[in-house]
Amino acid sequence: LHPRVRRQRQMCIRDSMGTITVARLDNLYWLGRYIERVYQLISMYMDSYDHMIDENSDYYIRICEALGVPNEYTSSEDFTSRFAFDENNSYSIIANAQRAYDNAMVIRDEISTKTLAYIHLAISRLNEAKISDSPIFSLQQVLDNILAFWGCLDDEVDEESTRNAVKAGKRIERLDLYLRTKKPRAELRREVDRLTHRIGTTTLKYNKAALMHVAAMIEDEPIDYG
Repeated sequence: LHPRVRRQRQMCIRDSMGTITVARLDNLYWLGRYIERVYQLISMYMDSYDHMIDENSDYYIRICEALGVPNEYTSSEDFTSRFAFDENNSYSIIANAQRAYDNAMVIRDEISTKTLAYIHLAISRLNEAKISDSPIFSLQQVLDNILAFWGCLDDEVDEESTRNAVKAGKRIERLDLYLRTKKPRAELRREVDRLTHRIGTTTLKYNKAALMHVAAMIEDEPIDYG
């Protein structure tokens, strides 16, 4: 989950979009990863919120271990506040949402201002949740805004390769988080199938042998999540 440092290369790739810089392709890909990361982290946060506050005060430690997040929190209350809303915490939900917005701003001409607006709305709802006594309602609205983002991307963006680059990032991020949180085999297999289909439609360079290896590992008994 740690922020990635990009190399902004000015090479060009020719595909059905015409000419696109590798840097812009990079922005499309990481937009997909960051927006999916926000969606999955909020879903996880909402599922465990009451559990952490009322039942198991140490439950947040498991979340940190699963996600590879340094446990710098003093309590479950500290975790529920800072992990969601601390903009200075690079692992927080709101920090990842801001990275999604930063990538989207660079490529707003490719994804359309309407699509970009849903990310802006999601961040606004996150800021509302930050000061609310009942943040779960606002967080549900963030999830709704993200779903609207994906719908608007399909409706507003004509270039298939643009959509595919964003969606490939989404699939890779989801598979990563599903492996970290040890989802059942059926869900992992479904995401590998979706990723395999999606990434083949992009100009993104990837290790085909590694993808096949991951697909084979998911069929192992038991699954080697590590």
